[in-house]
Amino acid sequence: MLELAAGRWSRGMSPRILLCTVAIAAAGCAPDSVTNRQATGFNGYLDTLATSCRPLVIGPYDVGGWLTMRGSNDPNYPYFFDMTSKLYYGTVSQSEYREGLTGFLGPGSTNGQSFACIFANLPGSRPPGSGGGM
Repeated sequence: MLELAAGRWSRGMSPRILLCTVAIAAAGCAPDSVTNRQATGFNGYLDTLATSCRPLVIGPYDVGGWLTMRGSNDPNYPYFFDMTSKLYYGTVSQSEYREGLTGFLGPGSTNGQSFACIFANLPGSRPPGSGGGM
């Protein structure tokens, strides 16, 4: 049925409309912090990490630099961002966060101090479970 509908769309709609429809549908999968300008609490948390946790290095990656630049083209940045959103919104525990990032970004001599700073700066009250992810 989906293939039939997609076939009708591609014949009945212009490619530009089809691409816009797909883009809007894909945007629905983005985390709240990406799609929601009202995610000021999470954005403030990221700003705090960028300024308070220096150096913020996990494995060989300067994730503090990613935060200072407000993003990165590094292919590992989306995973860091998603996991940090999940940590902030309480959908992963601190140990799951630590294990996930260490497994993905790798071990490093500064991992311990980086995770300690990330956890120490978590605000006491934050929206529960409203973080994104796909």
